[in-house]
Amino acid sequence: MRERDDEDKLLRSVAIQNAKSILQARQRAEEELIAAKEALEARTHELAQSLSMMRATLEATTDGILVTDDHGRVTGSNRRYAEMWRVASNLMDTGDHRRILEDTSRQAIDRSAFLARIEEIYARSPPESFDILELADGRTFERFSRMQIVDERRVGRVWSFRDITERRRAEEALRDESRVLELLNKTGWTLTANLDLQALVQAVTEAATQLSGAKFGAFFYFVTSEEGESMTLFSLSGAPREAFEKFGQPRATALFGPTLRGDAPILSDDIVKDPRYGQMAPHHGIPAGHPPVRSYLAVPVISRTGSVLGGLFFGHPVPGVFSQRTQRIIVGVAAQAAVAIDNARLYEAAQKSAEERERLLDSERFARAEAERASQMKDEFLATLSHELRTPLSSILGWSQVLRGGGKNPGDLEKGLDIIERNTRVQTQLIEDLLDMSRIISGKVRLD
Repeated sequence: MRERDDEDKLLRSVAIQNAKSILQARQRAEEELIAAKEALEARTHELAQSLSMMRATLEATTDGILVTDDHGRVTGSNRRYAEMWRVASNLMDTGDHRRILEDTSRQAIDRSAFLARIEEIYARSPPESFDILELADGRTFERFSRMQIVDERRVGRVWSFRDITERRRAEEALRDESRVLELLNKTGWTLTANLDLQALVQAVTEAATQLSGAKFGAFFYFVTSEEGESMTLFSLSGAPREAFEKFGQPRATALFGPTLRGDAPILSDDIVKDPRYGQMAPHHGIPAGHPPVRSYLAVPVISRTGSVLGGLFFGHPVPGVFSQRTQRIIVGVAAQAAVAIDNARLYEAAQKSAEERERLLDSERFARAEAERASQMKDEFLATLSHELRTPLSSILGWSQVLRGGGKNPGDLEKGLDIIERNTRVQTQLIEDLLDMSRIISGKVRLD
């Protein structure tokens, strides 16, 4: 009986120990479960924060982001992508990249090339790709894609799109500004170096037409002929001369007159809508056969003295081509042209004065040479004349003395008288020649 009681005590003790061990194990398990739950909750919170940060980062970027897997399914994107490509939310919800591409490709200038490039990227799976996309609405995108690797395993591709339209426009504006400055420098050098009037006005017309972006330009300028008549000439750029010659000289219409009078520049986005357009007969606007004009710009060319030298006229068949900036540039070119034309005309006048002075000097040199030659001839003539006068006088004087001595026979008397008479005639002829020479020198006799 006692042994049985001891056995019961032992069994109860073992049961109590086991119960304690089970309780402790359960408590440890519960504690570990709680710790694991807390760790899981912490990791879940961290993951949620990470996802939120990633989503916030994706939404904060100005680039459009699209993530796809290898099967062409969209696994992620940001709102910027949908905004850039104007994709409807229900289409984005489908997650079908190819359906999205079918929709977005309609915005490309070359739709087939757009889709072919995507197919090539999917087929070749390059680590990275880069493209410039030109859209039909004038926008320009950079497209960059990179293979997505997780645990050294390819899981898809990340596509990013950047709108570089404004940057492109800024670059184009900078290039245009550089081109304009280069042309202005070149024009200034050309104008200062050129003193030939015709070549100068042609250079002005071509440079101004290029700077303005006009389809064609004309420079009507005033000149004075050698007879003193005022004329209006013109030079052209961008159009053959035959295109304007048949229309004659510009008339003082409401559009042409102010420029040719030296009034303020005229700038019109669409000349056919200008109230000054088409007021004068017989054409009431652009004559038939005239190159079409919608954009119109006219700037007077005025000299330093205030006189109007002419006017620069520019046209383009498309409305709204010329801006206020264009007008300012052409006004500057017109001022340069006025100085250059003044210089060319002064140079031309100086050249004419120099030529006239050279002609006068030549005439003076010729007259001096003629005078010297005449003086020499006169000296030679007088020397000869004195000799010629002395010879007959000697004969006359000698025979006069012989005859005065008397005692001569009739033959000697006749001979002496003949010699005296003949030499007297010679003397008389010499004196007549001398008198004729005097009359010629004094201008009283004209020789034929």
